[in-house]
Amino acid sequence: MSIVPEILALTRTIHDEFTLPRVGRVYVPPVRHDKAHADFGLVVLDDGSAGLFYVSQEESLTRLRAATKETTTGSPAWALARELNSHDAGRRGLAFGAISAITQHFLKRAGYKTPSQRGMDFKPQDHVGMVGLFPTLVDHLRQRGIPLTVIEQRTELMQSEINFQVTLDAAQLNTCNKILCTAATLLNDTIDDILPHCADATWITVIGPSAGCLPDPLFVRGVHAVGGSRVIDADTLLARMQTGEPWRDSVEKYVLEAVQYPGFAALRTRAHAINGSVAN
Repeated sequence: MSIVPEILALTRTIHDEFTLPRVGRVYVPPVRHDKAHADFGLVVLDDGSAGLFYVSQEESLTRLRAATKETTTGSPAWALARELNSHDAGRRGLAFGAISAITQHFLKRAGYKTPSQRGMDFKPQDHVGMVGLFPTLVDHLRQRGIPLTVIEQRTELMQSEINFQVTLDAAQLNTCNKILCTAATLLNDTIDDILPHCADATWITVIGPSAGCLPDPLFVRGVHAVGGSRVIDADTLLARMQTGEPWRDSVEKYVLEAVQYPGFAALRTRAHAINGSVAN
């Protein structure tokens, strides 16, 4: 089984073994032709657990707005999460939002607080691989003269300079010892194609809103850390998303490291012990 179906299977186990809160609100961003703001949405459950999601394609976003206009509030969280099987990018994005919200609810039931995010430590002797462009980090690494290889899907971004290249060829990651991978590879289901090229890396991080899921399928395949975002104040975040304001303290970034993460089985046992289990 590949990574994304495993993520969905873990979420299904949570749904089957615990009574989950229903969907309280869903925010789907408007279609913005100027792209002045990123196309992030939010799924909020009745208990306040929330998950961010990302939709990059304008057509998918338009369809998603129409589909969620009147049908999502009050729905079982699993009804949105299982849309991960959809071939539509918007529905898959929404599913990751629901999965992130379910995951946050589950972690709270297990009494597990996700550790705050730490930055990666890059040294001049590193060769950094990046799957997807992280502009601020690109500028930082280039200013320090640290070799950087970026894997992208858009041909118009391709370029090559001393210590810096943007390429379509994921095999170029074989020369990198530290790799930062966008969680969009989960959304577009390319993560299974990317990770074999990272086998020789000493550190692999997957980061982004779609990484709010349980990280077990990634850790078992050699990923060292997964970074996501925990929503602290859903009401404030929703207001800021609607106006395009910075999210600031309404969201807290976190990182789960494989060497410290207790694993789904242990968290599941802990959640049953603390709360008991009531089947849906």
